Amino acid sequence: MPLKAGTNSGLSGFADSMAEAMVEAFRDEWPHVMHGAPVPDTSDQMKLLFAAVARGVVKHLQEHAIDFKVTVTSSGSGDYKGTVTEID
Repeated sequence: MPLKAGTNSGLSGFADSMAEAMVEAFRDEWPHVMHGAPVPDTSDQMKLLFAAVARGVVKHLQEHAIDFKVTVTSSGSGDYKGTVTEID
């Protein structure tokens, strides 16, 4: 499955995206860092911020795909597993 950065235009562009995962992580971490302050609602501005960050991350990864060194192993059953072995 390709990386899905997510967009802030429409629900389907945001669902199951990196941006949505970032919003969830932000909200999950909030109570641990903000010591009891109420977790903010997910606003359009928050979704915009994380969609922009996710799009930048995905764009950067795509533009630098050659920089990943991957080791591929096989279990002998036709299943292959790739592991990133070096990131600079």
